[in-house]
Amino acid sequence: MGNLSLSICLTCAQFYSEVITLRSICQRFVRTKASGFDHQRKSSIHFWKRKKMDNETWMHFTNDKRWFSRTLMIDSFTNAPTAFKVCRKDSLQGGAQVEESSNREPSEKGASLAIKNVGAFQHLPRVASSSELLGSALRKAKMIRPTQGIMNIAKRERNRGAKQLDFLTKELAVPLRIYTQGFPERQELHAYESSLIELTFGTGSYEEVLEKVNLFRKKILNVGKNCTSLCAKSTSKREAENFLKEGFSKLEELFKQNGHVVDDLLNVAKILRIMPVVDLKVPTLCLVGAPNVGKSSLVRVLSTGKPEVCNYPFTTRGISMGHIFIDHEQYQVTDTPGLLKRPDDERNSMEKLTLSALSHLETAILFVHDLTGDSGTTISDQFEIYTEIKERFSSRPWLDAVSKADLLSHHDCCGTMLEPKDLYRWSGPPGAVHVSVQTSQGIEELKEKVHLLLAKCKQEKRLGYDE
Repeated sequence: MGNLSLSICLTCAQFYSEVITLRSICQRFVRTKASGFDHQRKSSIHFWKRKKMDNETWMHFTNDKRWFSRTLMIDSFTNAPTAFKVCRKDSLQGGAQVEESSNREPSEKGASLAIKNVGAFQHLPRVASSSELLGSALRKAKMIRPTQGIMNIAKRERNRGAKQLDFLTKELAVPLRIYTQGFPERQELHAYESSLIELTFGTGSYEEVLEKVNLFRKKILNVGKNCTSLCAKSTSKREAENFLKEGFSKLEELFKQNGHVVDDLLNVAKILRIMPVVDLKVPTLCLVGAPNVGKSSLVRVLSTGKPEVCNYPFTTRGISMGHIFIDHEQYQVTDTPGLLKRPDDERNSMEKLTLSALSHLETAILFVHDLTGDSGTTISDQFEIYTEIKERFSSRPWLDAVSKADLLSHHDCCGTMLEPKDLYRWSGPPGAVHVSVQTSQGIEELKEKVHLLLAKCKQEKRLGYDE
């Protein structure tokens, strides 16, 4: 028993000694890299420190200004690796440590689902205006000083000029690269967001703006590299100063002439960010109908949404979002632009936006009817629109509401044999709720039916996820 305890103590002491030794090596290496010795950053230098223990620990230093500490855990019974823990310390990021387990392989299915989720517009890079980008780059570039220790005046001026031009080129080009890489490609987006881009900017306009920014970036790199090369090859102080001044002038003029493409991208980013985000896992109620039938007024009554309410067609120029909270559960309500009676190829972009929301989002539908004849769309046209949408989206949970009920005269149609179109003219679709925002008629009944409809949708979604 005593021999076993002594053996354990010796083993622990040896392990502790090895850890202390390895830690001191790491600290010395980090201090060396911080001091800037170039010989430690040569690509041919690889420093390995490997210890043969049950927990094997080694260090691998390379020229990418990072160090990696890896610990391979060995199962004591099977002598097989069970986990592989990687700690990365990046000196360029202030020594932030990132840990990850390499026994977790990325799921291709999960990655594809992440790409197809909505909300990509909320993660766009911040785009600076062209004037802001140029002013910041010029100001920072002029502060660059020559490398210390150069005694020759011509060489020092040549070094300063080349460094400033190279810095200015990167300050102008790198943000443009970040912009073009940060904006998602349309094929990577959810179908709903992809259609939003096309309907908002037109076919191909989004891609055209990104391509122009990328071409502009390449022009900056080309001009900047040429100016930097000329300045680096100058033979006198005056020549270096002239090349520096000429390079700054060329890059500044180039940016002023083509900076409008950056401003175009800034406008695209502003428009995309204000578009409402729809949570695909939350049941959504979509209000549909002809223009100026009272959809926006009902959205204000039913949810937290506050869309514009005016007495003219196409008040709603985009998708607006509100929320309903029922028994601590959240639901979404969307207000959509009105639909007119015409073929799909003749519809404007706002009407196509409504159809896109219905086609790509699994929404329940609240169809709003106005039988007063004051909406600008005749009752017969509303009936045709209603019939078309009902047939196209027949599988959706559906609810009908007749708005402005306080302005309607009541007719008793019981016992009369009327055509569906004539019956619709007097009372709307069968089972429709007659409501009035002005007098609150039928509002509570409509809220109750909406709550039941959304609760049913919520239950169906949960069942679908469980399956």
